[in-house]
Amino acid sequence: MKKKLSVAAGLIILIAIISWTSFITLTRNSRDWTFIQTVGGIKIEKPLETEDGFYLPVICNVSGQDFVTVKPTGMNSALFCLKTKTTINDNKIYLTVIRGCAIFEKLDCKCKAVRIGKLKIGNYKVFYQDKESNEHQIGEFTID
Repeated sequence: MKKKLSVAAGLIILIAIISWTSFITLTRNSRDWTFIQTVGGIKIEKPLETEDGFYLPVICNVSGQDFVTVKPTGMNSALFCLKTKTTINDNKIYLTVIRGCAIFEKLDCKCKAVRIGKLKIGNYKVFYQDKESNEHQIGEFTID
């Protein structure tokens, strides 16, 4: 009897872990330019220099509660900004917002600054990148 109870408890835990992992995997994905526009847009601020290199502040609220560059047309109170994926190609920086479904209150719907590392002196253009559309420039800055 004790062995059957242990096996049943183990199966329940295994099913819970598989369900949790599936939920996390299926609800976290990159968002296209159209989505970014429906939640109010995206912009950048001047990079901050630290010991680790530069960090680029990204202003975007995936909940649709803030007017960033355009008036939001959709509300998504259950979404959070998991991270902002960054790709650097010469003097072009590409950003992609990865969102997920909020299940804990500590998660935030506002995107954070992203580490862009050590940069050479020069002008940089920042673009939003998604799979379906062309580049969308969201800002630029100069490193002196």
